[in-house]
Amino acid sequence: MKKVVAVILAFVMVFGVVSQAYAYTKVHVVSRGESLYLIATWYGSDLDSIRQANNKWDNLIYPGEKLLVPIKEDSDYYNYLVDRYLIAKMIYAEARGESFEGKVAVGAVILNRVKSGIFPNTVAGVIYQPYAFESVLNGEFFNHEPDLEAFKAADAALAGWDPTGGALYFFNPATSTSWWIWTRPVTTVIGHHWFAR
Repeated sequence: MKKVVAVILAFVMVFGVVSQAYAYTKVHVVSRGESLYLIATWYGSDLDSIRQANNKWDNLIYPGEKLLVPIKEDSDYYNYLVDRYLIAKMIYAEARGESFEGKVAVGAVILNRVKSGIFPNTVAGVIYQPYAFESVLNGEFFNHEPDLEAFKAADAALAGWDPTGGALYFFNPATSTSWWIWTRPVTTVIGHHWFAR
């Protein structure tokens, strides 16, 4: 009986620690020429965790097979997923009534700020910067989850589409109360938003 309890405790300790180290599990459909090692590298996972998640005890995989891939919280892929989610959430909060191009433009502004050197250098830093976005100030950002189109627009912005011409700001001239934003040179107008540098 003591041996059984010891084995169960060891199992809980090992697998409890493993499950806490991973923040997300991705379903990956295997393509021809891929290996477990390559898949683990792409997602910032490791071979043992992928094997364990899929009840595999070897490295044999087949094209079309669906694998669960545990994603480590400190991996590049996990950070990409967090950035994608925050951008989609901001797009939904600020531009859900706009065209797809207008939604991508809001995402592009966030990414332009990250790269600018005058704003925080992370997506979260840009979004949560004090007084930067009206939807964060009034709580709209926190009250809704992004829809599929917001995620698609975030993907397009993350892939490099910038319909704003490098804008760092956007505003709706019909509702803006900031005198300062009117001093910024406008790069383009998309829907109800003006985009400026």
